Formats: sequence, C-alpha cells, structure tokens
Amino acid sequence: MRSSLPFLVLASLVACGASPASGSPNQEEEGAPAPVVRRMVAFDHAPFDAILRAVVRDERVDYAAVRKNHLSALDAYLDRIAPFDRALLPPRDRLAFDLNLYNATMIRAVVDRLEADPGWTPASDDFAVFREPLVRVGGRTITLNALENDVIRPESDEPRVHVALVCAAASCPPLLPRAYLPGDLEETLDANMRRFLTDGKRNRIDRDAKRLALSRIFEWYADDFGGRARLAEFVDRYVDGDVGDFEVTFLEYDWSLNAVRTAGGVGASCRRDGWSRRSASAGESSRRRSSC
Repeated sequence: MRSSLPFLVLASLVACGASPASGSPNQEEEGAPAPVVRRMVAFDHAPFDAILRAVVRDERVDYAAVRKNHLSALDAYLDRIAPFDRALLPPRDRLAFDLNLYNATMIRAVVDRLEADPGWTPASDDFAVFREPLVRVGGRTITLNALENDVIRPESDEPRVHVALVCAAASCPPLLPRAYLPGDLEETLDANMRRFLTDGKRNRIDRDAKRLALSRIFEWYADDFGGRARLAEFVDRYVDGDVGDFEVTFLEYDWSLNAVRTAGGVGASCRRDGWSRRSASAGESSRRRSSC
C-alpha cells in the first residue's frame, strides 16, 4: 500500500483536556491521557491538477493521452483518496475534494470502458457507469450517483456544483484544465456558472423573444436552483442584462463523449431528450423520450 502522507497536510495534533465541573482547563483525572484531536486541513490535489493540465484541450479530454501517459499517476491519486476520511476536511476543502473525486473517477471509468468499446458514451448500457460502485473513499465504495446525489448535493447545498461535476458528455459543463482548490473555489464556481450560461452550445438566451433555452441540468435539478418557476431569476444573477422574467425552455442533451476531436471525429453522437442519469431522484430514472 502506498503511503498517503506526502499527499496530506496535517495541521495539528492537539492535546485537549476535558474540563471538570470547576471549569479549570488544567484539571484532569490523574493518570488519564489527554484526548488527542486530529485535525486535517488539506488534501493535496496537485497530482490530479497536473493530469488535467496535460489532457484537457478545448473543453475536451484526451483520454488516449490519459491511458498512455498519466494512468499510473491517476491511479495513485485515487488510491490515496480511497482510505481518506473526507469528514476531516473543512467544508470548502471537502467540496473541492468531492468535485475532484467525482471527475477523477469518471475519467478513470471512461478510460477503462473505451478500451473495451471505442464507441462507448456515458449513455451506454442505460447509463450503467453512474450506477456501478466505482468511487472509493473513506474505506468504502459507492456509485457516482450516490456521490453526487447522496453526498455532494445534500452536504453542500450548493447549486453551482452542477457546473463542476463533469459526466463526460458533450452537453455537460466542460472539464476545467485544473483541479478544484478550496482557496479559490467560490470564484471558480462563479466563473463556471457564468461561462456555462453564456455558452451558446449549452444554453441560449434569445433577448428578442425573451426566452431562455437552458441545459436540461436546470430541469433535472430545478429544486437546487430555487424551483422551476425561479430558474430565470437564478440565471439573471450570472448574465448581463435583465432576463429574470424570460420564458424558460430546455435544450436537447448530447450524451456523446467529450473526447478530444480527431481527424475521424469523436464517434457517433448519442442524444437523449428528457430524463437521464442526472434526475432529481439520484439519477436513477429511466424516463426518456428517445434512445440511441
């Protein structure tokens, strides 16, 4: 087992004595050892950051380069996460940790599946990749759906996670060429949301018709954004000009893989209109109006 110590920063080992009824902080039962509180303040995401900087180009991922040049580093990063207790991290550190864990696990899953099926997409096998126990953390294994819907969303109460979790589909928010870090997480999530909403491939603003054609993400997770009736108000915070009273519709979702484009293209497009893995019920809904 690889040691995880180079990738973890221990803030302190603090001896804390229990205070007796008198309130004196120095009075302890004779011979009783002082309890030790271990407080973790950071997890080093530099290895994942280096991978992303090398393989993300023009909002797409070079999965072939991951397999060829970075697979051992990606595996080492995920191995160090596997036994780690994320509860030791402060809230912002934990959210950055979770976002990186989701994205790194998805990249590893894509590499594995492309080796067996070059035409694989996240929609393959009825979105099976989101229901398989792939995420290793805290000594247990869970699914990508569980990490997103049972851990990240309820713990963070943060709608902007939806523009940071990248499910490897073309219509997903693009993967950043860097890891998420707690120090600038607030600014990065804000920038992500602004970029996503003004990206005409994923969201469209028709000012003449006073209409917003939004990513299906806003439909699937409407409650996270304040409810369907308030989606325009949410968008209004992140775009120039007043769109708070615009009509809201939703765009078709493209489930083709977000792989780098090659001379032969990136494979057949697989589009899903309607519900998908990212449904409000933990992504397990199978309600779709078209198939690949």
